[in-house]
Amino acid sequence: MSATPPEPPADPEGSGGVPEGPAGHGPPATPGGRAGAGTVSRLLGDWRSEGVAVHVALRDALAELIDGAYLPAGQRMPGQRELAAALGVARGTVVRAYAELTEAGRLVARHGSGTYVRGTAAAAGRAGEGRLRSFDDRPVVADLSSGALPRSPLVADVMPDVGRLLAEGSPDDTGYHPAGLPALRSALADRFTARGLPTREDQILVTAGSQQAVWLVATALTGPGTLALVEDPSYRGALEALAGAGARVRGVPFGPSGLDLGLLEAAAPGARLLYVQSALHNPTGVHTSGERRQELAALADRHGLLLVDDQSQAELGWFRSEPLHGLERYADPERLLVLGTLSKLFWGGLRIGWVRGPRELVGRLAELRRGIDLGGPVAEQLAALVLLPHAARERERRRAFLATQYEETAALLHRLLPAWTWHTPAGGSGLWADTGGEAVALARRALARGIRLTPGPAFSPHGGHRGHVRLPVWQEGSRFAEAAGILAEWEGEK
Repeated sequence: MSATPPEPPADPEGSGGVPEGPAGHGPPATPGGRAGAGTVSRLLGDWRSEGVAVHVALRDALAELIDGAYLPAGQRMPGQRELAAALGVARGTVVRAYAELTEAGRLVARHGSGTYVRGTAAAAGRAGEGRLRSFDDRPVVADLSSGALPRSPLVADVMPDVGRLLAEGSPDDTGYHPAGLPALRSALADRFTARGLPTREDQILVTAGSQQAVWLVATALTGPGTLALVEDPSYRGALEALAGAGARVRGVPFGPSGLDLGLLEAAAPGARLLYVQSALHNPTGVHTSGERRQELAALADRHGLLLVDDQSQAELGWFRSEPLHGLERYADPERLLVLGTLSKLFWGGLRIGWVRGPRELVGRLAELRRGIDLGGPVAEQLAALVLLPHAARERERRRAFLATQYEETAALLHRLLPAWTWHTPAGGSGLWADTGGEAVALARRALARGIRLTPGPAFSPHGGHRGHVRLPVWQEGSRFAEAAGILAEWEGEK
């Protein structure tokens, strides 16, 4: 389709191609660590304010990050010169902003060591890489940071059935089901069994979308000092969850064929958990072949790794009518957690996900979930129960929709941004495009014009892929064309 982007370079320091994170471009902020300038720049977003002195706008924006615990207490801030370069401002601007934040008690300067977040009364938190800002209400020309799809009409169609099931339900049902509605857990277990992975109801945990599933796994099964391996690039929500749990997150290069298994072999000793998306990868859209999935499962077994296979995108394949397979055919089921969701297939507003795994681990996750919300909304779970039999029909509808949208988007990009390249995805709702330039600076410049872009470093635990952006294949109306036209103007200035 398009020219092939280069493979990620091997690590020159001899660490198996999986560096822990170069200075200035490291992983998301975690308590006691160091916030890279690129990370802080992404967190700040469009921080400038018309009519406000630049150093004041920067000071106030940094204060918001500190007060919201996006930059938690104990975090080492980027160097002044480094942050100035990332933001495209004079070093003196950062010097003044840091000085005023220090005077206000939010930062503290340590001689010979650097500047650290002193924090506020806010609870300690973690950097969110601005990911959830894709879903706020700020007006924009185009939000190209999210691949969320439009709602399926089936969601509204099944609501009368949901009301009927509620009316027929037992009046003694309290509505609290931490592990999920039994009928839905049973239906999901049957679904796994039909696809070749025998599953019981007690091996299923229903969650509020796959993001909660990822968070539960990261929080319950990793912690400070735990080494967790991920694909590089990877799903940014997983990177945030693992970093937030305090894990050491190490990326293994992921290319058009999947994970580099040689480098994974080198990285595996000492690791506890491997998070992958073998069915359909976000952000690249790659489906890992059966042969490579089998090799991956065998490698994980040799090293005693707990495999977390996030199959959230598996229903969105473009070239097959069935959901794309992951590791369930090859991995030891006692060391495998499979994550999934209905939110991608039917609607993001339907917060239904799940974890399938060993009974003991599922029980542990359910106990952790109990402390969050005591279980998900019963009405949503009933809607999922009614929608499940329509999954095949919806897959076909999505497949036709995404195929059409991809062709239109690809044609538009070829015409307006011919230097950008990508591999044709096996499915999903996004493109992993190589801009051939500095995508972080491009995203910052675009935001000032009301265009949200997510540059490659947000998908990397080591701040890599600086030339890439993840683009949606679908945008309502002519917004994508308008945004691409603006980006094309800048390309013409090169």
